[in-house]
Amino acid sequence: MMAAPAKYLFDIDFAARESEPVEERPVVDLAAHEAALAAAEKRGHAKGLAEGRAAAEAAGANRLAEEAGRLAKAADAIFAALDEDRLRAERFALELALTTARKIAPALVAREPLAEIEALIAECLGPLRHTPHLVIRLNDAHVEALRAHVDRLAYEKGFEGRLVILGEPDFAPGDCRIEWADGGIVRDAAEVEATIIAAIERYLAARAATGHAAGHDRPPGHGHAAGPEGDLR
Repeated sequence: MMAAPAKYLFDIDFAARESEPVEERPVVDLAAHEAALAAAEKRGHAKGLAEGRAAAEAAGANRLAEEAGRLAKAADAIFAALDEDRLRAERFALELALTTARKIAPALVAREPLAEIEALIAECLGPLRHTPHLVIRLNDAHVEALRAHVDRLAYEKGFEGRLVILGEPDFAPGDCRIEWADGGIVRDAAEVEATIIAAIERYLAARAATGHAAGHDRPPGHGHAAGPEGDLR
């Protein structure tokens, strides 16, 4: 059996409820609220600016580093090109000097074939003044011409021994060999030229080995000076 529904009982005193204290909610002053909001916005704006500035500075630093790297590579390429040009200019200057000497030296020897030989004999006679004898070998076409000068040279240098002059058909004009009991000295134009060429080759090889112009310098071969990349021999 179901319970009977409760009847409306109007025993609640609403007046009493209205007399109960109402909970007070905090009230914010509008000016203070606006000031706090403005301060928060200012702090957020400043933080955003700082973060943006830091990001921009980092990006700028990266761009500067990249640009510096590109400039360094460009500078290296320029310096390498300058070194290559300098090495080519040096080679050309050396080749030109050698070619000039090759043309001038034979002309001077043909004009005065005994000049260098007499100078070499004069250098030897003083230190060897007490040597029993010296043998002088030279091109047989110039033997008699030299005989006319050796006595004077011996007298000037105080040489007391005997001078023997021999002609050699295979000696080039201007070349000679001076021999004594325990030594000798040779003047050989071809050997002098080969020594000069070897010294030039060593110098150019050392320059190329430094990395300034690696791969652009080739060992001199046979031929004549024909430009910055011409041969020395």
